[in-house]
Amino acid sequence: MSWKFLLPILLVPLIYLAIAFSLTLFAPRIDDSQSLNFDRLRTDDNLRKASALQVFTARDGQSLSYAHYPSESTLKLILLHGSGYHGAYLAPMARYLSESGAADVFVMNIRGHHQSGRHPGDIAYLGQLEDDIADFIMQRREADPEARFVIGGHSSGGALAIRFAAGRHGAMATNYLALAPILGHRAPTALEASGGWAHISLPRIIGLSMLNAVSIHALDHLETVRFNLPADYRDGTETLGYSWRLMTNFNLHDDFKADLAALPQTALTLVGGDDEAMNADAFPIVFKEMDKSVEIVDAADHFSLVLDPAVFERIDAWLRRQ
Repeated sequence: MSWKFLLPILLVPLIYLAIAFSLTLFAPRIDDSQSLNFDRLRTDDNLRKASALQVFTARDGQSLSYAHYPSESTLKLILLHGSGYHGAYLAPMARYLSESGAADVFVMNIRGHHQSGRHPGDIAYLGQLEDDIADFIMQRREADPEARFVIGGHSSGGALAIRFAAGRHGAMATNYLALAPILGHRAPTALEASGGWAHISLPRIIGLSMLNAVSIHALDHLETVRFNLPADYRDGTETLGYSWRLMTNFNLHDDFKADLAALPQTALTLVGGDDEAMNADAFPIVFKEMDKSVEIVDAADHFSLVLDPAVFERIDAWLRRQ
């Protein structure tokens, strides 16, 4: 074969790589014209209610933090926070459920967030977040062989709980709790920029996806999403940007319906009817299609859902049936 015909064939992968690398140059930019209703999230009050952080050692030797709200219950509830912050805002819920005796509650700070791991906003590989949860469960089970585990989460934490259920570790928990879970951009529940909260670089995401498709992972640490947390609500413990691999791992898989299908029939999913980060009206449609149930909480928005005593009571009653 002459070079005249071979050269175009050889140029195709070079052009592909050139396009992919060029797209990775575009960093995410924030449009701060709107964001979520953080007035509901009284961070200082939540921090005062939060238990002191403890640490456990994950399989890679890194220390990850969590808060424990003890109860004598053999049912262990692991709660996962949403994007951009850490578990302190879940303290009122955790404290209520532990003091009621419904569950022994642990609020994990996801790797890449406040005092969890060595690299804020980043992880080492896709699937590491699930491995961290599995490590935590195994260590808790060593301390209490009779323990039963429920995994719950809010927002992106709810997505991670569902992702865990669908993965190879899913059987480690007996049931799952999802509060306003982010189902991803492919779902009809998605709103642009999650209501002004999460601002992605689509070109960079496309470029990194192209590179990953040919097993090039050298740039997976690049930031692909920035969070619009107003300055008045920052306290230095937030995580305002995620790498491609943390962003990807802290969401459902591309086939979000397959993840939903993995949820037990008795799983509890709650969504605020006034949630500004997603289209709440689409949840019943999606969940009915997957033969799953979801409850819409009237007049609740994205954060009030996890601060409402009536919601605490609903979760308490559900936990007592596990």
